[in-house]
Amino acid sequence: MLTRLLAIVFLLTGIAQADSPYREPLGFSYEWDVGLGRSVYVVGNHPDIGSWNPVNAVRLRWTPGNVWTGSVAIRAGTELEYKYIARTNSIDVHCEGGNVSWLAGPNLTRSVPPQPPAPYEGKTIYYHSSWTNASILYRLETSTNFVSMEMEQIGPGRSPGEFLYRVSGIASAGSPIEFVASGYLDGQQYWDNAAYPGYGDNNYFTPLDHFFLQDGNIYNYQPPDSVSPPQIVTNQVASTVANIQGRRVRVLLPRGYEENTWKHYPVLYLHDGQNVYAPGGAFGSWDADISTIREISQGRMREVILVAIDNTDERLAEYCPPGDTLEGDAGKADRYHQFLLDDVRDYVDSTFRTLTDSANTGLMGSSMGGLVSVYAGLEAGQEFGLIGAMSSSFWAATNFVHRLSTLDTKGGRIYMDAGTGEGGGVWRIWDVYNQLLADGYTQNEDLKVFIECGAGHNEAAWRGRYPAAARYLFNLWDEANLLVYREQQPDMRLVKDPELPDWSIRFTSMHGWQYDLEVATSLTLPDWAEVNGNSIERMPWQEQEFPLITDNGPNARYYRIRASLPGTGP
Repeated sequence: MLTRLLAIVFLLTGIAQADSPYREPLGFSYEWDVGLGRSVYVVGNHPDIGSWNPVNAVRLRWTPGNVWTGSVAIRAGTELEYKYIARTNSIDVHCEGGNVSWLAGPNLTRSVPPQPPAPYEGKTIYYHSSWTNASILYRLETSTNFVSMEMEQIGPGRSPGEFLYRVSGIASAGSPIEFVASGYLDGQQYWDNAAYPGYGDNNYFTPLDHFFLQDGNIYNYQPPDSVSPPQIVTNQVASTVANIQGRRVRVLLPRGYEENTWKHYPVLYLHDGQNVYAPGGAFGSWDADISTIREISQGRMREVILVAIDNTDERLAEYCPPGDTLEGDAGKADRYHQFLLDDVRDYVDSTFRTLTDSANTGLMGSSMGGLVSVYAGLEAGQEFGLIGAMSSSFWAATNFVHRLSTLDTKGGRIYMDAGTGEGGGVWRIWDVYNQLLADGYTQNEDLKVFIECGAGHNEAAWRGRYPAAARYLFNLWDEANLLVYREQQPDMRLVKDPELPDWSIRFTSMHGWQYDLEVATSLTLPDWAEVNGNSIERMPWQEQEFPLITDNGPNARYYRIRASLPGTGP
């Protein structure tokens, strides 16, 4: 476990204003009788709530009395304008912009509460290059103009002729940045473009505030001098579950797995493994390996282990929940789920460095694979906390969908999608969506639903939507950024209650770290003992406070805060 002592002497440091990536859940409720076959949505002036496009509006759930309700997470600090609209439910007209009735009257307004300012100013970038000078040409996600900033040469690089560059305080903390590096060598200008297209002229694009750019890859920690490439390990996993066949499993290990022995990784298990990695099977491929390698390398998702699990000739029965029947075969997804736990996960967790808690364990599939992912995550157990369900065949499991109303499904993070070119069966997604809203899920927080206009029921569609789904399930803001503690002076200060003799220490905690207050009576022979602990921080950053002991005893007391990072090994 990585550990850092933040301070023994309390310091007061300046804090710059910045955006926060945190999204605040807002409840919406409106009474409106829109008639059968129509639903009420909410749409507004922010991308989190549709950017005034009715096709991207957030659907609400009907409750008795024609009251439509739901919750949407919207970026902190937003001055929100919004309206309720009514739309026809049919899949055939979902993507028609004219399918809308606007509520009369002026726009409604709300102020989304801001978050505390970041404990650092702007963004910090480290860069290895053999150029004799280097600069960053950048713009924020919401900007149109690029700004150039010279980088400082702060030391030698990994080998003779290479240098380590750094720039700090650029752009805005908490907001994504698009950039490209440039520099000169022997009087000639060079450009370091991203290895993959997608933003501008092969520009880099990342939400990170502190990152290292090395050999075309972005990291939220300082990478080893040499980084091993991603690799696929193939194994035949036998089954210990009756009537479930063993099968091939292919594990994609991320970059640097061999060198970063201190690190444990989240895991994403994927059904229909034959079609997951390129080149795929007879129906094509998701290219999940290619997309994952790209998104990780460009600093847009966490480093993750992928596990592609082949299907068998019993696919329909294995992916169908118990209590439902498909093409004459009774569903046995409960036994398939047991195979995943007892055999596949046992192999993966015992062989590789994995994070085994549900918040770091995902399950994803399409069609029947999406259905079994939702079943495994919401009914069969609590082992898979990250669920990806693409074009799910909810139509094939009526009994399971009905059972959802009897379950407490809250607790995971769920991505669901569909294409309007798939046919009416995929529209059962809204039955599941309504139940998730009833259980307290919030769009953009622990639920993400995306409808793609015109997309069909095929690997090409799932290949196109996979990157956004993976970024949502394995958000980089879900883990600690090790470069923050390398770079930033902790913001700490002593505060006193004006009405009482009590003192406390106030500080800014950072995501993923656990903080403990320790006390000692001597600095010569310190006998540090924990007097107060804190849970792992889940916000991007947050102000915390620890009370101090003030009993006027004869001995001096010295305090320090220890920050530790669970999940990084001993």
